[in-house]
Amino acid sequence: MATETLQPPVEETQSIASVERALKIVEWLADMPEGLSFSEIVERLGGINKAIASKLLTTLEGCGYVFHNDRSGNYCLTLRVSNLALRKLSGARLLEQSRAILLPLADHTGELVRLAVVEDIAPLPRLTWVLSLLPRRQVLQIDPHYSLEIGLHTHAAGKAWLATLPFEQAMKLVKAKKFKAMTPHSIVTPEGFRKELRRTAAQGYAVSFEEHAVGVSAVGVPVFGRRLEGTTACVGVVTVAAPTARRGREDFIAWVPAVKAAAARLGESWPHEPTGPLEPIST
Repeated sequence: MATETLQPPVEETQSIASVERALKIVEWLADMPEGLSFSEIVERLGGINKAIASKLLTTLEGCGYVFHNDRSGNYCLTLRVSNLALRKLSGARLLEQSRAILLPLADHTGELVRLAVVEDIAPLPRLTWVLSLLPRRQVLQIDPHYSLEIGLHTHAAGKAWLATLPFEQAMKLVKAKKFKAMTPHSIVTPEGFRKELRRTAAQGYAVSFEEHAVGVSAVGVPVFGRRLEGTTACVGVVTVAAPTARRGREDFIAWVPAVKAAAARLGESWPHEPTGPLEPIST
C-alpha cells in the first residue's frame, strides 16, 4: 500500500482586491481634507466598474470610516481611523510621555520636532509618524504634515532607522518603497547609500539636506528601547526639521546633542508592548 506524503500548505500570497482597494480609499481621503468625488475615486482606482466602487464606499460608510458630504458631494474620512490609532498608542502612554520629553526640544531648537515609531508588522516593518510638535513661541514654521510619507533613503528619520539594520535588510525595505530620487540631492545608488548608512551608524545620527524635499532639511536620531524578550532595538526616531532658507547645515549639527539626549530619555522610558486593554489618555 502506497504511503501518502503530506505536503505543507501553499502559502497564500495573493491579496484580496476589495480589501486593498478599500484601504487605498482610506489612505487617499486622509490626505484630502475636502474629500474626493465619486468620479475621482473611480479614476484613482484605475477606472474600475462604478458598481464595485459604490459598494466599497457604501461599506466604508456603513462601518463609520467614510461619510458623504451632501454639500460638496465628496466622500470624506471620519475620525474613526484616528481614534483607533490613538487607542493603540494610548495603551502604552506613548504620546503622553513623548510630548513631555519632546516639547522642550522643540522650544530649544525653535523648529518642528517629530516622532516616528517602528511598526514591526508583516510583511515588512515600517516607520510611521505619530507625533508632531511646534515650539511654543510664535515663529514661521513649516507645515508639520507637509509629507505623511517617510522616504526611507531620503529622510533623516528613514536613514536613522535603516542604519541600525543589516544593510541587506535596509535595502530590501528601501526597494519595496521605490529607490528613486526625490530631489537632485537624493542618494540613489546602493554603494552611495551603503556609505551613507555606515556614516550614520558611526556618528549616531542622520542628516538630510534637501534630499527628501527641496527647501527642507532635517536631523534624526534613533530611539533604542528594550523589547519584552530583553533585547534592545530601534523602536523609533526623533527628528528636527526646518526650512533651509532659515537654517544652515551647522544649525542641524549643533542640535545633535539635544536630539540625542531626548532620544535617550525616550528610550529609557519606552513602554513594552501593551498586554491588556487600551485605556484613553487622560486630558
